[in-house]
Amino acid sequence: MTDRLQLTRNCQFYKIKTKVSNLYIKSILDAAVDNMCKDGDFILNTLREKMEIEVDKRTVSCKVSVRVYPSEKKVYFFNGEIEDKIHAFIAIIEYGGYIGVIKKSCSNITSVTEQRLTLVDSSQLGATIDTNEVEFQKLTLRNITVSDKAMRTRSYEAADLKGLLSPHAAGRSIPSAIRYRDGSSIRSISGVGRFVEASPRSSLEDITKWVVSRIDSISTSQFVDNYLNTFAKKIALPDVLSSCIPIAILIEVNSLLDKIESDDCVVKYTPRYGGPIKVSERVCQRLIYGLEKVHEVIGSQYKVNGECDNTYLRINSNTITLLSNLLSRFKVTNNDDEYTLQRFIVKYGFYSVAFSDPKYMYFMGKCFEDTSGVSDIQGILDILIPKAELLKVNSEKGDFSSSSTSFSSKSMFKAVEEIHSNDDFIFCDDLGIEWADHITINQNEACINFIHSKHGDISTSASKLHDVVGQGIKNLGYVYSSEEAICERANTKFAGNYNINKQSTNISRVRKGVLSSLDSSIETLFKNYALHRKCILSCSFISKSLIEAEFKKIASGKKVKGHVIQLLWILSSFVHASKEANVIPVVYCLP
Repeated sequence: MTDRLQLTRNCQFYKIKTKVSNLYIKSILDAAVDNMCKDGDFILNTLREKMEIEVDKRTVSCKVSVRVYPSEKKVYFFNGEIEDKIHAFIAIIEYGGYIGVIKKSCSNITSVTEQRLTLVDSSQLGATIDTNEVEFQKLTLRNITVSDKAMRTRSYEAADLKGLLSPHAAGRSIPSAIRYRDGSSIRSISGVGRFVEASPRSSLEDITKWVVSRIDSISTSQFVDNYLNTFAKKIALPDVLSSCIPIAILIEVNSLLDKIESDDCVVKYTPRYGGPIKVSERVCQRLIYGLEKVHEVIGSQYKVNGECDNTYLRINSNTITLLSNLLSRFKVTNNDDEYTLQRFIVKYGFYSVAFSDPKYMYFMGKCFEDTSGVSDIQGILDILIPKAELLKVNSEKGDFSSSSTSFSSKSMFKAVEEIHSNDDFIFCDDLGIEWADHITINQNEACINFIHSKHGDISTSASKLHDVVGQGIKNLGYVYSSEEAICERANTKFAGNYNINKQSTNISRVRKGVLSSLDSSIETLFKNYALHRKCILSCSFISKSLIEAEFKKIASGKKVKGHVIQLLWILSSFVHASKEANVIPVVYCLP
């Protein structure tokens, strides 16, 4: 009868810690069907049946266990003893030292799987992704903070998010949900280690082939150069505790409430005397109000300070759990499953712990380290674009006379104009209330460039870069100026000549292009869906090869001088600010 099964590709994977037997697999199945109707019979019941399938032109053998059965679900919108009759199933596929579990509407099996299996978490599933071949379409991120003044969770969505998130944003964020496109397949990974692939329902044999192929990927593929490595890094709890201590805990109340609502759970309270009673709306609101605060952790016993008396953190070998007398008196029930609220919060990881060193956080049962600034050193190096035109530069603007019609041949301003000689318009906006030193427009590339220039001797010093980065970030607000504002500026400031230090020149601020045609060109450009903006820093004092050598020392854990760290943070802040403003950051430099 298994040939009648039509399943979706929605699976959790486990690595087998110790050898499993018929009795153990049966115990998982028994736990899953704990919500079966009292008078119900199995529609399908198989235990570790051998299945041979063809995967990638080879025959593999695996074991498949399936149960399909009737269950009843309480109806909470009606005061009365009525129940919905539904059908539930669980399929367990054993192969290559791993187990894949596909289930629907079953009772919880965690207490049994924890005995001999280790859940393959989202970071391990992420390591199977070849980021050069996929498009990350959606990311939900948890920031490394428990502050009630900070944004804790963000969600991003785009055709492909690679390169759109800054190193700052990525390094301080923990991915809790990922959706990506791999060829024609849309796949997603959740924080609880669930792997889902959008597809039509398939036979048990086809689903088994899919599970086996995913297990092969998990056990063999480890992409080192992985886009997901730019995010906060998982780290062992003992390594964190060797240098710092827990100082605060936050209950993830929104996630907790979403889980209670989605699973149609009922919250009850057990008073000191008498049996459990359903929690009233008033008590529920008071409970939420108390839980959603950030609670300080004090003393060597890790006592949680707040409304919940006798609440402590318990530090285990690899996990942090919560002990609370008050939360233990609340019960969360769903069909035949019942947990204390304390156990429910711990089981699903609905809490975050902050440490005395703010770069660490405990979230969803794992410790993470903030890697902002060093997580995407290659991404920072990629914005450095060597330009041969800068090799001859010996000044920023050069010398002037009243008869000058262009900037000095060895000046930075002249080099910038040569680099952008193929653009349709080049304007010099230097001095006064400036948006940039140069603004250029390229119709074919549908791009507006805002260029800030700085000259100096070659160095890895951070001070010069700090000045030009500060100028670029300060003027990011002008990058999205309207059509009218750009045309008005052209007809006023750009209509005159460039004068400096009371020295008048014959250098037109319109360095290329016909001003009278700007209005129509801007109108066409702004209607182009591909229009994008760049903030460009042109720096003759930066050598990419020198910076690359120093940054790679940082990436490999070697010591570098303090100013090199500052240089990294300054460049990282420029990337962060630009990408947050939806602007492409670029730095012109020496080879």
